[in-house]
Amino acid sequence: MKLIGKVIFALALFGIASCSDNDGLPQQANPDFIPKNKFDSFSEKRRPIVWIDEAHSNYHTAKGRYKPFVQVLTSSGFIVKTNDEKFTSEHLQDTDILVIANALHENNRWDWTPPHFRAFEPEEVVELKKWVLEGGSLLLIADHIPFPKASEEIAAAFGFKLANGHVEAATFTIDDATLAKHPAIIKDVFSLNGVIQVKSFGGSAFQIPESAISLLTFKSDEISLMPNKPFVVRATTERISINGWSQGAILEAGKGRVAVFGEASMFTSQIDISTGKVGGYGGLIAHGAEQNEQFLLNVMHWLSHKN
Repeated sequence: MKLIGKVIFALALFGIASCSDNDGLPQQANPDFIPKNKFDSFSEKRRPIVWIDEAHSNYHTAKGRYKPFVQVLTSSGFIVKTNDEKFTSEHLQDTDILVIANALHENNRWDWTPPHFRAFEPEEVVELKKWVLEGGSLLLIADHIPFPKASEEIAAAFGFKLANGHVEAATFTIDDATLAKHPAIIKDVFSLNGVIQVKSFGGSAFQIPESAISLLTFKSDEISLMPNKPFVVRATTERISINGWSQGAILEAGKGRVAVFGEASMFTSQIDISTGKVGGYGGLIAHGAEQNEQFLLNVMHWLSHKN
């Protein structure tokens, strides 16, 4: 893409991400969202408990921009709770799946200019890794700059290397092999919960460890913009090739499981309250993302050890 296209792309992202949850600015959860899923996947005795982290200045929260995410999970029988405490072994033992969506250091909550600080204390990273190795499951989502920097230590604990930049929206398909044919998550195209296409709406890219499986893989012509300041793109802004890099990957770690994604809005539904336009910022009901909901459920079922 030519430079002017990259600049426009970056400015568009600024409009997407320059506000925070429930702040009255345009990007908000779609209040009319209704999950397509109508099937309860679990028995009353075996309902996985999902905790959504809200203790680290998270940009996406259960009652905010990730409310549709919660609706999708509850439609399938997950029990969803919120976490407002630092990670400790005692605290983590009460959950099956921990969701960390776009955490930030408190210094960057309202100010996204450098420096970008890490959101988690070293002790939390140690406790979280131990919890996963002993059987816990983690869904880590780190969108575009500055979110990768905030979560890089947790990602690195499992061998993932996040790039603190941003990429274009992308469509991953079975046909061009950018969407992996994972038997438990993608499944057969003809099955009831099969997936052949997943769409993302910007975000970031990352490199995976050898033991991980990339579900969403970038093509050879894709790049990541690496500005020093979020969305400030110039002719001199660094651009790196992300050929073969991932935007969604999974890993079995000890007795536990980890899923890492570089984009958050693909798993929710948002509305521009200034115009009333649903899906204007992308999401579960956006054109091309019709199977994102099923993909999300398949990932969550894998994390629950159901698949």
